[in-house]
Amino acid sequence: MQSKFYVITFVLFAIADALTTWFGVKMGFEEANPFLAGRISSGAGFFGSYSLYTAVGAGVIAVSLRLEKFSPAFRAVAIGMVILKAIPAVNNILLLAGAPVSGIINSTVGAVLENLFIG
Repeated sequence: MQSKFYVITFVLFAIADALTTWFGVKMGFEEANPFLAGRISSGAGFFGSYSLYTAVGAGVIAVSLRLEKFSPAFRAVAIGMVILKAIPAVNNILLLAGAPVSGIINSTVGAVLENLFIG
């Protein structure tokens, strides 16, 4: 059950990230990831790359949660994968909503780092 939750959450953030990246670039934003920037001109190449990455990420999450029976530390891999996919999705949503860049850094990356290392 938990495996499904993490995988579904990861996939939903990946879909949000892909769609907001696509629309953001079409609106004039620049893609920072050079791997994806080269594929953004082709919808099939862009969404195909994203689909492959998402499938691999979902697989890593599923395997890490199966390995949790050997060590609870494997759950951190699943949580980390979801967080790493959530950050760009939330950043893109905030950018498309018109939030200033400094506010985005403070609200997403800053909050994650604060909770991981301070809180």
